[in-house]
Amino acid sequence: MKYESQSQARKITGLSYIGKVNNSTKHEKAYKYQEMVYTIYLAPAKMSGYEVCPMRSAECTKLCLNESGHNRIDIHENKINKSRIKKTKLFFENRQFFMGWVIDEIKQAKLKAEKNGFKFSVRLNNTSDISPESFYIKDDEGNVKNILEIFPDVQFYDYTKVPKRMLLKKKYPNYDLTFSYSGSNLEDCFKMLDNEIRVAMVFNEVPKEYMGVSVIPGDDYDMRYTDPNNVIIGLKYKKTRQKVDENVKFVIQ
Repeated sequence: MKYESQSQARKITGLSYIGKVNNSTKHEKAYKYQEMVYTIYLAPAKMSGYEVCPMRSAECTKLCLNESGHNRIDIHENKINKSRIKKTKLFFENRQFFMGWVIDEIKQAKLKAEKNGFKFSVRLNNTSDISPESFYIKDDEGNVKNILEIFPDVQFYDYTKVPKRMLLKKKYPNYDLTFSYSGSNLEDCFKMLDNEIRVAMVFNEVPKEYMGVSVIPGDDYDMRYTDPNNVIIGLKYKKTRQKVDENVKFVIQ
């Protein structure tokens, strides 16, 4: 199966798209800041049969944002999860096809942003934690380029629970990362803060300070690359399909 065009891809796969601009309530807020964010939602954890969240904890898996928002409502037909599973399988089983489609979508979205006078950015991992270097494509001569190299003038950003992923911030000037608290990696979080890397934490009620570190609200917008580096990003817990144990560590009470 070889990628030729978006219309051909839609016909073959039955998918409407891989990624989309401002494709959730949180990303819609980007319009307020004159920004368009192209986002991809894959099936988290090992839902598709392929692991996409290598450093996940049991708690963050249970309370994953994949089960919030519109997907929390779509509990019976599971159309959203089925679509995300199909996209994830395509990523692992036919990366050339997947990437050809993504590249065309990003080009199209970038052009639209430019025409509207908006800033443009990309978040590859909304419900996954895959290295951007794994989003690669080969040309006819066998040369490999990853997505950050293909679009050096585009700002990419992600959240991650993989400490070594932070090295990519130095390697690629167009890539920004925020480290995420999982409920069991507090030591890693403070190592990140000591190294001027911001950390995202989920709270029941977002405080102004936590353990001596300034906390800034993180729900007004998602473009973390605009935030300072030595702060905690406070995210308010969003209800999912799963019930929350009062003693859960992932959500700070």
